[in-house]
Amino acid sequence: MLGAAAAGARVRGLDAAGVSLAMRIATVLVLTPSYNNVVAGATALNVAGGMSSFAAALAPDLALAGFGAQEGAIEEALGQLVGSGFEDAHLVDELGSRWEIMRNYFRLYACCNPVHPALDALQHVLGELKPAPSDVDRIDIATYRFASVMRNPDPPNYFASKYSLPHAAATMVVRGGASHAMLDDTALADPQIVALRHRVTISEAPAMSALAPKLRPARVTVGLKDGRAATYEVSSHRGDFHDPFADSEVRAKYRDLAGEVLTGEGVAAVERAVDRFEDWTTTSELLDLLRRHTRAR
Repeated sequence: MLGAAAAGARVRGLDAAGVSLAMRIATVLVLTPSYNNVVAGATALNVAGGMSSFAAALAPDLALAGFGAQEGAIEEALGQLVGSGFEDAHLVDELGSRWEIMRNYFRLYACCNPVHPALDALQHVLGELKPAPSDVDRIDIATYRFASVMRNPDPPNYFASKYSLPHAAATMVVRGGASHAMLDDTALADPQIVALRHRVTISEAPAMSALAPKLRPARVTVGLKDGRAATYEVSSHRGDFHDPFADSEVRAKYRDLAGEVLTGEGVAAVERAVDRFEDWTTTSELLDLLRRHTRAR
């Protein structure tokens, strides 16, 4: 939000003092929505991102219009109101050389990112034990605090299911994965998944919480009814710049999702087009392909 406000201020021709003012005004407009909304299946949280973007775009205009903000607005907002660890000593370190877009991540699972480390660990254990869903007696998951609150075993709707680690774990056991097609609406009422969700326990491991957000650990133990058990621990999720997915994995997810709305020919044509996007003279090339190959509804 602050970066967007600063960029907008520069575009509007504000001097350094004006840029600083716009950033301070932006922090006064910071939203603090709780993730308890998503665990409860309340979609209001999705509005926050759009409202934050709107506030960042509005802040430079407010500065030009004469609005003010206290000198310590940034430090107070980020260090006291929405967090407790803000330090400005390294605020401009690597500015212009480190690009956060290069430190992003992809998701192979169709659920909230904080639960992905546990699913990575669960997938490893399932590969070792190879149980049928009916063989599983319990699944015990220890993880960092932010992920541990996503523990509702009875998500009230499809949106909430994306933030339920018991649901995602049970779906992985029953359906073999947690892709978009597997974590669909029908998973909510699948009797095998419903039963297994209540045999998943989630707990916070303080030592893991101390490592977040740099690392996002999880440890999973699966116990079977025949007495066998296996445990696996991961230090963080796969898919970010620390441990990126293979190109083939990312392409496989694209093909899986694109195949829901495009013809088989269209999936391949769009993939080829994106591979050479540097040669485009207009985005119409891509848009034309999408229109031409959209599946009939």
